[in-house]
Amino acid sequence: MDIEQRTGPMVTIITPTFNHEKFIAACIESILQQTDPRWEMIIIDDGSTDGTPEIVRRFRDPRITFVREDHRGITALGDRYNEALHRAKGELLLILEGDDYIPRDRLEIQLPSFEDPEVVLSHGRYAYAYEKERIVYGLSFKEEDLRNKPRGSALRIFLQGFNPIGTQSVMLRKSTLLEAGGFVQPGYLPLVDYPTWMQLALRGQFFFIPRVLGYWRRHALSVTMQSNEEIVLGFIRYCDEFVQVHGEYLNGLGLGPYSQNRGVLAYLSLAWSNLSKGDWKNAYDLAQESWKRREVIDGAFKRKILITFLSAYLHLDIPSAMKILRRRLGLRLQRDPSGVAFSS
Repeated sequence: MDIEQRTGPMVTIITPTFNHEKFIAACIESILQQTDPRWEMIIIDDGSTDGTPEIVRRFRDPRITFVREDHRGITALGDRYNEALHRAKGELLLILEGDDYIPRDRLEIQLPSFEDPEVVLSHGRYAYAYEKERIVYGLSFKEEDLRNKPRGSALRIFLQGFNPIGTQSVMLRKSTLLEAGGFVQPGYLPLVDYPTWMQLALRGQFFFIPRVLGYWRRHALSVTMQSNEEIVLGFIRYCDEFVQVHGEYLNGLGLGPYSQNRGVLAYLSLAWSNLSKGDWKNAYDLAQESWKRREVIDGAFKRKILITFLSAYLHLDIPSAMKILRRRLGLRLQRDPSGVAFSS
């Protein structure tokens, strides 16, 4: 059935890509296989030096637009996203980077989220896609925070220095994003999702779907694998800037404690990173920074900080050892209907 014969909004898929020759075909195929055909796909290539452009050009579907740009690197990612945003014809936007992919019923499942005009962002679960397995990322946060209801609730999580919303699962209302000034990328962050979602949390409700809506490939060349510490430090800095600008409004929402104790999970993440490098002193100091901010986290996270203290004192990377043991023994793993392993 043609797009014109279907009712409802069209979705623009924004796909930034760079040297994704191993993955881009599967990414595009996951869009072509959608059960709902109301989409266009804008692929923005940041000057790939491999076979990515040739692979993209093999796909002849008129709904796919390929834009080839000179290479500017990760610091221009926000510009690439915003270029696609201003080209977009759809009322809704779906973000799908060139090394990721989505289930074939993704649009059909997610489009109804926006029947509520208050919803500005819809998201769901997502899975890490490794070479030989797929594992769903577990979410342990309250549903009202994941739904940003009442408005601003999601900031309880973001202000902890953590992003609970996987880009691979997100659909956005374009008009609201434009009102917010488009995608946000501070110069010190190699990503756009965390600051953009925080800005949108001030503007409307989120809709959470407890199903796997996207697959995030984990490979050695991915930005998040290469720049984890840079990203976490950027989260702390952006929280500081966000509170400087919106502090009074956040207090009015009852989020004062989260503003005051911002970055608690980011400091814990940095502590774990230092444990993995055997830098026991920095790990201990960062755990102390996290512990000072413990007022806004639950008992499970407090226990993780205490384990970090113990690890630094004993010069043992206990969190990594526990993770490896859990994976090897298959502890706390179950299967979702698609056959994907789920880690709670």
